[in-house]
Formats: sequence, structure tokens, C-alpha cells
Amino acid sequence: MRRASRGAAAAVALGLFAAGCGGTGVGGNSGDGDTVTIAIPSDPSNLNPMTTLISYATMMNRFSYDSLINVRTDGRIVSGVAEKWTSDANSATFTLRRDVRCENGAPLTAADVAAQYNHIVDPANKSPLYGLMVPPGVTATADNEAGTVTLNSSQPAPFLLRGTSMLRLVCPASLKDSDKLTHTSDGTGPYRLAEVVAGDHFTFVKRPGYTWGPDGVDNSASPDRVVFKVVGNESTRSNLLLSGQLDIASVMGPDRARLTAAGIKAVIERDPLGMLLFNEAPNRVTADVRVRRALLSALDLKQIGAVATGGKGMAPLRLGITMGPPCTEDSVTGNLPPHDPAQAAALMREAGWKKSGGRWSKDGKQLSISMPYPGVFGTQLVSAVELAVKQWESFGAKVSIQPTTASTNAPILMGGQWELAWAPISVTTPDQILPFFSGPKPPEGLNFGSLDNPEYQRLVGAAMAKPDTAGCPEWTAAESELIKRADAVTFVDSMTPYFVRGYSFELDGGGVVPSSLHKVGGR
Repeated sequence: MRRASRGAAAAVALGLFAAGCGGTGVGGNSGDGDTVTIAIPSDPSNLNPMTTLISYATMMNRFSYDSLINVRTDGRIVSGVAEKWTSDANSATFTLRRDVRCENGAPLTAADVAAQYNHIVDPANKSPLYGLMVPPGVTATADNEAGTVTLNSSQPAPFLLRGTSMLRLVCPASLKDSDKLTHTSDGTGPYRLAEVVAGDHFTFVKRPGYTWGPDGVDNSASPDRVVFKVVGNESTRSNLLLSGQLDIASVMGPDRARLTAAGIKAVIERDPLGMLLFNEAPNRVTADVRVRRALLSALDLKQIGAVATGGKGMAPLRLGITMGPPCTEDSVTGNLPPHDPAQAAALMREAGWKKSGGRWSKDGKQLSISMPYPGVFGTQLVSAVELAVKQWESFGAKVSIQPTTASTNAPILMGGQWELAWAPISVTTPDQILPFFSGPKPPEGLNFGSLDNPEYQRLVGAAMAKPDTAGCPEWTAAESELIKRADAVTFVDSMTPYFVRGYSFELDGGGVVPSSLHKVGGR
């Protein structure tokens, strides 16, 4: 069984990792000294690519940092800082371009790339990227003269090549002192981070001479400046779009209607949104599978999902996988428990609970559950959470809820003082989800729900022994096992519209693709 991450931060955020299919808004022309302003829901507080796992932080970092290879929206693998590559089930070798330069003008060498991979897998560094962006058991070697980096895995790593598109490469001057990258940049990407005003905005300035983008694209047609503006309220975002003070913003709530009526076009991104994770630590009532199933059957998940998405969501087919998954089989349909309060009550009685005065109790203690949820995802999600609370209270549970932010999400989940969490996890390959559902618990790992599902682990072991998509039947069965045992459930995906004025761009599940961002004539 693959060893899980030792990281101290949980990658639980909307659209966190992605390499899939997206769309383009409207046709674009060349940038000519312009500035594009993109809304983000809150200050990510940390842009260090060696530590951050917040969704919009990783999206912003794509503007300053490159990866070895890139995955196109149609699933094709194209060049990054590597111009050639070969791979098998346990290794991958990359030949780097010779013209790749860091912000200080120094070349990025094969040894620099190998050093970053080895830094992440070194136990002494306790990297949160280990097990997520770099598989366990990987070691890196370099040949600077040949310009090659080789990744070797001591255990099966079926998505080793594809996964290298997720790691943002840091230049050597900052590798050993990456804390300074919280609010600065030091990469080879098309932009550099030039200004940070905490809580307000982040300004990225285009680098001259950048020619090593995805599939060899340069940044000559890109805007000169990209500003990420912190705007938490969707109505405010909409007003700023309508007044021309924002160029790109995601709006999921009722304000989208007036943006559409004003003729503002949108590009749609599909992301996991409705996902419930259970805490199965021995001291939690949710350690009992019957209680978990009862709590799920007490909910009308279809109704809650409709409220969370304004009726514009889609039924998910995978657990936490974003757009364009390598495995396309359905692991969800038929495995979610139906809305059946009578069956839920029967499960509670079977588990030794009794109902009196409208409340369930056992051994003198009332059924009480605590649920953190992402508080920055808009009013629709808050309404959906409130509906879930109402349905649980009607069933006979006492419920407390706790909104989380980018800075509090990981500490709360890792702290374990909750029974279940509304916490959508977004990944690009099924192996990336393993640290959350197996292996070490915090603080050594990301298994914050204390899961120990032997059948899931058996199926994952079988899947890991097969290269790339050959293991998809086992990956699908493993995800289904988590849902059947009520370890985790996913019940709605959001179809998030990114409204845009004056620009065209693509989305791939990880936000705006920098190389696709172009100005439209007549703006």
C-alpha cells in the first residue's frame, strides 16, 4: 500500500489540482501594454509553491512558475521546461530546454530540478507536496551535461509522468529558503510577482524573452500585467465587472443572471463542490458506519446540491477528480444512499441509539455533530449548509457548523474536532487522493478523517501495480468502496462560470491557463 503524505496542510479546496478539459471565451488578439484584473475570493496568505495547497494560490503561481511538462485540455502531454521525455511504470526521464531562465537570468539546470524533487521527498523537510505532487519512493538524478533529469520510483507510480505537470519548479536560489516566496516569486514562468498589498491585490508583471511555455508558446500576446484582486462578495464582483473595474470573475449565485443579461460572456469550469468527509476517529460518533449512513440517509442530497449550485450543478461521476480525468468510468452513481429518514432511524436504533423528545441519545449523550464548511464559496453554499443542518435537526441530531477560510481550513480539518466536513477535494489523478483516505494521520499525514478501509487499500494496491489508465477499473472500484462505506460521498459538481470582459482564456480545472490569456480587440 502506498505511503501517504507527511504534509502538515490539507489540500482541500475547490479546483485545487487539475489537468483536464476547459473552454475558451471569445477569440483573442495580441496584448498591447494592458492590465487584466482577475477576482479572487480571499487573500491566500501564502504563495510559496513549496508549501501552499490553496486553490487560487496554486492558480496564481502558474503565472510565475513552470513545470516539466504540461497537460492540454484534451489530455495531450506537451512540453514545459522539458522538450523531450520518456517514461514507464517506475521511471521518467526529461531532457530540459537549454534556454529556460530564472527571474535573475540564471539558467535552470537539470541538477536544480532534481534538487527540488529530492528536497520534497526528504523526510527531514516534511513537505506537504510529498504524496500529492511527488509520489512516495521517488528519487531524482541529474546529468547537467546531457540536460536530463530522471525520476525513479521504488514502488509503482502509475501516473508519474502526468503528475509532473503539477509541480511548480522553484529556482535554486530560493529552494533552501523558500519561506521568502510567501509574497515574492522566483521561478521561470511568464510573469514575476511585482507587488503584494495584503488583503487587497497581487500584481504580476510580464517577463521579457519568455519562449518556453506549453508546447513552446511565448508570452508576447499576453497582457503586460495581471492583477489578482481580492473581492469576497459576489454582488461586489458583479458590480465591478459591470463597471469595468474587473475583467474576470467567477460568480455562481443569483448575480450571474444580471451579468448574463448585460451580455457578459462566461467560460465554464466543472469542479467538485458537494463533498462530505467523515471523521472516523474512535472518540467520534461517526466512527460507527451505521451512524454515518444514517446521517447521509437523513439528507436529501439532491435538494442540497441544487441549492448549493443554484440548480445549475451536475451529478459527479468521480470522487474529487476535476475536469478531464484519466479514468472516466462512473464511481458514484448507484452508490450514494437514498434519502430515506425511516431507514436512517432504523440504522440508528441498530447502532444502539434511542430517540426521545425528538433527539437521539446513547449512553446518556445526545447525538451531536460538528461540521466545518468552506465559508468563502458564496451565499448559495451557505444556504445549502443551512438546509443540511435543518434536515439533520429534524431527524434528531444537534448540529454546529463552522465556516473556514483559506488560512483556517487546514488547521481545523487537521485538528480533528469535527464529525463530518463539507470539504471538496480536487485532484487530477486518482492516486493523488490516497493521502486523505489512508495512511498516517495528522500531524504526520493528511488522513485527517482517520480512515482505515481495508478493501479500499486492497483495490488501490491492485490499481497501483498497473501503468497509467490500465488500472482504471480498480481505481473506480476503490472510489466506489469509499462511498459505499460512507467514508466520503460526493453529490454535486459545480459548473462555475468565469465571467469575462475584453479577454479570452482557457480553464482546465485549475483556473485560468496563463498561456491562453489574451486581449480581445475592441475592449
